[in-house]
Amino acid sequence: MAFLGLAWRARAGRGRPARSREAVNESQLHNKNFFATRSLERMGGVITLMTDSDFKPVFGEPVPASAPTPRVRVLNRSQLMMLYVDIERLIPDDHPAKAIWELVGALDLSPFYEKVKAVEGGAGQPPFDPRLMISVWLYGTSRGINSARELSERCDWEPGLQWLCAMGSVNYHSLSTFRVSHGEALKKLFAQVLGVLSAQGLVKLERLTVDGTRIRANCSNESFLRGQKLQEHLAAAEAHMEALEQQPEDTTKRQQAARERSLREREQRVAAAQEQFKQLQQQRGPSEAAQAQLSTTEADARIMKQSGGGFAPSYNLQLATDEKAKIIVAAVVSNSGTDTQLLAGVMDEVKEICREVPNQVLVDGGYVSADNIGKMHDRSVELIGPVPDVAAANKQAKQRGVSEAYFRDAFRYDLDQDTYQCPEGKVLVHIRQRQREGGRIEHEYRAKGSDCAACPHQMECCPQARRSVRTIVRSEPSENVKAFREKMQTDQYQQLYRKRSEVAEFPNAWLKEKLGLRRFQLRGIANVAVESLWAATTYNVQQWIRLVWRRPFTPVGV
Repeated sequence: MAFLGLAWRARAGRGRPARSREAVNESQLHNKNFFATRSLERMGGVITLMTDSDFKPVFGEPVPASAPTPRVRVLNRSQLMMLYVDIERLIPDDHPAKAIWELVGALDLSPFYEKVKAVEGGAGQPPFDPRLMISVWLYGTSRGINSARELSERCDWEPGLQWLCAMGSVNYHSLSTFRVSHGEALKKLFAQVLGVLSAQGLVKLERLTVDGTRIRANCSNESFLRGQKLQEHLAAAEAHMEALEQQPEDTTKRQQAARERSLREREQRVAAAQEQFKQLQQQRGPSEAAQAQLSTTEADARIMKQSGGGFAPSYNLQLATDEKAKIIVAAVVSNSGTDTQLLAGVMDEVKEICREVPNQVLVDGGYVSADNIGKMHDRSVELIGPVPDVAAANKQAKQRGVSEAYFRDAFRYDLDQDTYQCPEGKVLVHIRQRQREGGRIEHEYRAKGSDCAACPHQMECCPQARRSVRTIVRSEPSENVKAFREKMQTDQYQQLYRKRSEVAEFPNAWLKEKLGLRRFQLRGIANVAVESLWAATTYNVQQWIRLVWRRPFTPVGV
């Protein structure tokens, strides 16, 4: 039996004594596993029954106390709010957007303003300020945004773009049009940025590196066709466009404008593919042109080997980088899969932009040829690169199916007779001499057709040669080539060449990893060149922010 304490509190005005303790009937507490608390009204007072301990049950096991419910802040997204925004405090003072705005404002933008048709006092909707458009594109590209639609959407919420646009927005159509319609003005802007960097001592033009990187084109592998299939596709495209032109105009003006724009773009792509095919027929002949592949959506792109393996439609972006601070001084786009023929064009671009050429240029083995050695000598540029070795020639022979026992170095040259002797003892006689570009002289030697036809090792020696006759070409280097080989054997030039990869690969990695330039958004080699120049300009601006902006900035000419 549990005993309960009894307390009595008299009502006001009544002084009846309270009993100190009272037994409680056991039957009243039978099978009640709870804290006993009752209120009885007796003798005009309030009587409260309590257990001996307020925290002990009368019968059974203790009941665990429940944990209090956590109390958190409640989110209410349905409420309306009025916010006051201080635009200057959207981003800190050292934000890159403010650096870009400051730099662009210090440059001469008159080539961009020349295309503005709206004037004060005249009619017409004013366009966006070119300073704003340039700053938005440079900032967006620095954040890896290469799409005009995405850049326009981010203007509504990204702090840096909100600050640049003063909490306004720029439509994607204006952004897209501005990017491709100021190619020449952009090149002048690129040169001005180089002038700012040169004034800060970051561009010396003493030693440059030239290197190429493959950037994917805006098309798929399936868009490439060859021969008869290509011609059939172009004919079908023309018929489809004619059918679209004859359709009744029962749509809205907006739909009709979109259809006309799509039709016009398709006509341009088909015309570009047809023009490319005609050029291939003139250059290679009808038979070889029939084997060439062309894209029906991006006629200027070519299938190129990728650094990570495989092949894909791409462009070859050539970058000339100054050794002092790894600043890009020229960017040239080509659809050639090899680099050998592109070095002279890159040097011409450097001279056009910088008004001078470097003293030295570092290149890899893909640029080293007698022709390039001669051209760089004519431009007063010292070429530094690896010397082609016999291993490279043997690798090419192996790719043609030639056995190792019949590589070129297995043929012995007789200086007195001016002949070669093959491993089987047959003689190759001198048949002709020709002079190549760069002053290099080539001597060609050929075996007798009867000797090769009777040789049991013919398929090991000349499996792909015309008429299955083995030929050997001996090059007589020019004086420039001889001097190049001699200097590249010295330790001084070997140490200079070791600096090439550090300088040349830095901008390539930056463009791809930080700017996301792995695939072009635009089509056509002219538009692709403009897009690559935006990326190169953004890269140089980022280097200015990284290396200069922390110090006081003085505009050029001040």
